[in-house]
Amino acid sequence: MKYKLLKDNFGHNSFRELQEDGVNAILDGRDLLMILPTGGGKSLVYQLPTLLMDGISIVISPLIALMQDQVSSLRAQGMSAQMISSAQSRDEVDEIIAQAQNGELKFLYLSPERLNNQATIAMLRGLNINFFVVDEAHCISQWGHEFRDDYRALGNLRANFASTPICAFTATSTEHVTEDILRELRFQNPLLLKGKIFRKNIFISLERRVANGHEQLKLFLARHKKESGIIYVSSRKKAEELSLFLNKSGYKSLPYHAGLPQHVREQNFKIFVNDKIDIMVATIAFGMGIDKSNIRFVVHMSLPKSLENYYQEIGRAGRDGDDAEVIMFFNAADLTQHKRFLDDIQNEEYKEHLSQKIETIYKYATSEICFHKQIAEYFEDTLDECLTGCDNCANSKEIRENITKEAQMILSAIYKTEQKFGKNYIIDILRGSKEQKLLANSADKLSVYGIGESRAKRVWYVILERLLELKIVYLGEFSVLKLTQEAAETLRGKKEIFIRASRLHVSDKAKRVKPRDEEDFDAELFEKLKAKRTQIAGELKVPAYIVFSDKVLKNLSVAKPQNRENMLEVNGVAEKKFQLYGAQFLEVFNK
Repeated sequence: MKYKLLKDNFGHNSFRELQEDGVNAILDGRDLLMILPTGGGKSLVYQLPTLLMDGISIVISPLIALMQDQVSSLRAQGMSAQMISSAQSRDEVDEIIAQAQNGELKFLYLSPERLNNQATIAMLRGLNINFFVVDEAHCISQWGHEFRDDYRALGNLRANFASTPICAFTATSTEHVTEDILRELRFQNPLLLKGKIFRKNIFISLERRVANGHEQLKLFLARHKKESGIIYVSSRKKAEELSLFLNKSGYKSLPYHAGLPQHVREQNFKIFVNDKIDIMVATIAFGMGIDKSNIRFVVHMSLPKSLENYYQEIGRAGRDGDDAEVIMFFNAADLTQHKRFLDDIQNEEYKEHLSQKIETIYKYATSEICFHKQIAEYFEDTLDECLTGCDNCANSKEIRENITKEAQMILSAIYKTEQKFGKNYIIDILRGSKEQKLLANSADKLSVYGIGESRAKRVWYVILERLLELKIVYLGEFSVLKLTQEAAETLRGKKEIFIRASRLHVSDKAKRVKPRDEEDFDAELFEKLKAKRTQIAGELKVPAYIVFSDKVLKNLSVAKPQNRENMLEVNGVAEKKFQLYGAQFLEVFNK
């Protein structure tokens, strides 16, 4: 029966990795924690078993916009779903509760805040609940990147509903966060399913930002014309400024940040998900679980706060499985800015924890190691180099410069200052700085003082980052630079150090572009199908991707079905959706 539902309700011919294991666990009444990358199909894991079970599933989700998307998607697949939020009137809420009590709903979406009052608990006790779903479960951990107090209280679910299974889902979870989720939700003999981190359809690249990065951004966007994307910036002001710049440059964009009135944020969000604009310029207020499936690119205009944030945000690209591209423009000033924000944190352990996260994302950004491999290792996964899926691998044969001489200068400076200082101090010595601290320590009397003044400070940072990456030096307590055994071999000339030339010469790298793969589908027919989808979505008042994703439209443009049987053979076309609007799409093929 589950395979029939998989095709009829969800349009899939087979389960993806781990999906069937998760479905079976829920059907067996087990607690479940599923860690699966964005686009891996987490929602199906709890939606399908609900249809095979008596009762209603309660889904706890952090954002109104996310709940609205998921409710709309379920209804589009012919399933009964509702949500309760602060945006609804008392009468609307009472009507939804009555529907749930009368057994008319299979899914009820609630915010975590709702679970923290006794009236909601009392209401839920009157329902026939088959299981609870906790979406974006990483929010429960204070060691995660999006901790929320209301999530921590979800542990009370077990106290109030001792025999009701709980299923938790997230795309991002380190070992520490995973332990937090299992403990705080008080799981009993849970099944832990963890998918591979690798997103093979996402190409990752990073560039050192020159000035505000706007010109580099325009080079990137030139190969994504009329495609949907998100650009993340570090402040409300930058969101407004960049959106204005893009609109003046011929793009259609809107800003999204916490400083906008709630109704403006909601309006901008709807305009974006309904494909009325191409680009959303956003702060991290544009949060978790964006379900828009046809996002083709994600840009970071500065360094994110952590690899968790970064992975969550780039995960919004390519949810439909089609190729997508993500790029980060960054420089050392971003690191300084993030560290400055830590000054007001009183808890020293937590401050150090956040500081390490910032150092890790900066090390990631400056590394020559496969970007996908680094992300996988951070989340305790293993992965071989992607070969073609990131800038580091795709350009691994690029011209390399020998920086052994410069490396020896840095190592000598660290040695002669007795391994007591950090990056800035060492670089200032090499560049012959007149800083009072250096002169007071008689650093100007050292033989290495001023020997590197011909190199820009930015270049010295890049070279030093390369030495850290190769473990020739490491950061000790208080970020003091320390030498390893590899350093001795480098100083004696027994080891040569090389670096990709583009890391030293930003202008060269900014001109490089990733070639877009030619996709084998009928582009003209695809555009006609998109137009039909837009028409249907407008009539139903739902985002276009809820009707069919771009991926499904491309599948249809290849298959060119002529009747119901042909169309249902296409992966992504469900019986329920065909009943709703399949005939309208067939008209496109039969013209």
